[in-house]
Amino acid sequence: MKALNTLLKTNDSLSGFIARIALGIVMFPHGAQKVLGWFGGYGFHGTMGFFTGQMHIPALFAFLAIAAEFAGSIGLITGFLSRVAAFGIAVERWWPSSWFTAPMVSS
Repeated sequence: MKALNTLLKTNDSLSGFIARIALGIVMFPHGAQKVLGWFGGYGFHGTMGFFTGQMHIPALFAFLAIAAEFAGSIGLITGFLSRVAAFGIAVERWWPSSWFTAPMVSS
């Protein structure tokens, strides 16, 4: 129960509110491109096809990246599970940069 309370807890900080709303507004178009095809995107099926076919990302990770951007941005804007949403977006933004810049190990 304490873990759930920690996830749902909010504070009355104006700076946290502004950061949460700003990140949600910035990330929403990225997620809407991938899920809905808005803002020049290809929609869910097109994005999944690109991630799994062209980039060879496993389908589970591709789905999690799409969900983190779309549902995470909505969660941040509405304030619903904003800690989980922020963590999902942070991992989704960090993972590709660490994956593509890691030194390649030849087998």
